Amino acid sequence: MQTIVDEYGGSASDWWLEEFDNDERNFQGVVTFTLRHPYTGEKIEMERPLTRTSVIRSRTSSTPIYRPVITLPMTIAGKTVETEVNLTDRSGFSAPILIGKTFLANNAWVMAGYDYLQEQKDAQVIGRRESGSIDDVPVDVSISLKNNYSILNAQNIEIDKKANTVSFDLVGKEAAQKRVTYPLVKMLSVSGNEYPMIFVPFKGGEDFEGTIQVYLKDRSKQSTQLRLGLNTLNKNFVVDTGAKGKLEKKKQSFAQRMKDKPLVVSPTESLILDGYQLNAEPSFAVSTPLLKVSSFEIIEAKGRDKVEYYLSSDLGNEEKIRKTILRRIKVGDTVRPVVDGEFIVGDRDVTVEFALEALDSDEGDEPYFIIGKKATKGGVLVNSRSENLLDAYPVFTAGHIENATVEGLTFPVKLDTGADVSSMNATNIKQFEKDGKKMVTFTYTNDMDMKQEFTREVVDVMRIRAKAGEKANVRPVVNMRVKLGDVEKTIRVNLQDRSRFHYSMILGKNFLKYGVVVSSDENFLLGNEIGSH
Repeated sequence: MQTIVDEYGGSASDWWLEEFDNDERNFQGVVTFTLRHPYTGEKIEMERPLTRTSVIRSRTSSTPIYRPVITLPMTIAGKTVETEVNLTDRSGFSAPILIGKTFLANNAWVMAGYDYLQEQKDAQVIGRRESGSIDDVPVDVSISLKNNYSILNAQNIEIDKKANTVSFDLVGKEAAQKRVTYPLVKMLSVSGNEYPMIFVPFKGGEDFEGTIQVYLKDRSKQSTQLRLGLNTLNKNFVVDTGAKGKLEKKKQSFAQRMKDKPLVVSPTESLILDGYQLNAEPSFAVSTPLLKVSSFEIIEAKGRDKVEYYLSSDLGNEEKIRKTILRRIKVGDTVRPVVDGEFIVGDRDVTVEFALEALDSDEGDEPYFIIGKKATKGGVLVNSRSENLLDAYPVFTAGHIENATVEGLTFPVKLDTGADVSSMNATNIKQFEKDGKKMVTFTYTNDMDMKQEFTREVVDVMRIRAKAGEKANVRPVVNMRVKLGDVEKTIRVNLQDRSRFHYSMILGKNFLKYGVVVSSDENFLLGNEIGSH
């Protein structure tokens, strides 16, 4: 690959971006490669004409990476595009295919805050507890709104590294058992332990049959043999928090269920109650919505008793709230007073009854709201494809490159829908401790001669998997205030030396999820190109 590129001017000339068979040089190269079927493990030998060479500029080295490019038909959401694809080993990544401009240009925009957006309307409604079967072994099924991966009960696990397979006893409900062997996808690290990950056929009732990804773990002490995580839910389902056993009934799609006007929430929410911003989450166990506060006091009064509790204002001040108790509900040994309040849900004001309960000692002291199963007459659906579905942020289209304002500095940034966390150029990175907190100082620069020193608390670290020929690295993560269009948010940003690149910052999904729909082949759709060069 490098020899071909260098012979006609090198990587800097960009001539290799043109198709070889349209070029006067008329290359007749052929590429042979092997694909591994993710479900069966079958190795599929393929041969395709060489379309061109891809030259990948490295973050850390002046030597680029060279890859062959072929053309394949790719279909997403019913749209088939003859797509240029560069070939590389992605066995260490969660997805075997990375979709880029060669598919998206003139065909699709990307809403980075969503997973499986095209499948959403046809997603099947399931309950918080279900039954199904894997490889004809019956299993009880539960739901996790916190874990990405699904877990399958497995015992006597044996891994054949040479054959790249895993054999195990699939133990279902009522002691149903079967020895099975599946191709090993990879080993998954969870809390310091390694578990084999595989694809298995899952059948639920008469209407659902598909292949899901799970990792294997002994769940014999749990009440269910299969626990569905977010990756499986995102692709296939929405969850009715007040229902059970819906897979055994006639299939109901998300679009059909919406006729009942349910409250649709994500696993992670934020809402406004009586003017106070609160973190919120749905619950499979709680019926009446529940506000958890540090403490509350019941005051006896003529007519109806009152209850007092405290919430923090936008300025951080503790403010006393007094409400009339409408009724009381008993849950176990606990009696909860029930009151009502005004919610802002999206762009609507809704009056909802909710109970009060004191935070447990292990829950900290930050109040939060639990969205109970009976929050609305239409019920509650959990759509895990996105976050903060109750937020009323604007949805707008932006180009691949836009000018953003970061901590008062305005400069061009790249919108990267494939990056989970945003990243910005930082040099002279020095970490230290102050008052027991980890801190970092760094210098931000760009090729527009902007320069500013920053000192920030280190809120996290990111360990970046290395590309071929590069070293893995650890990056400090800090909070930065970013404004793009009408969206202004404080987000996490990892720090790295991007001085080799023209664009000194990339905005990833942790910012783009707030309503930014990205066009991969257009720039400055927000009309803010001034000062971009």
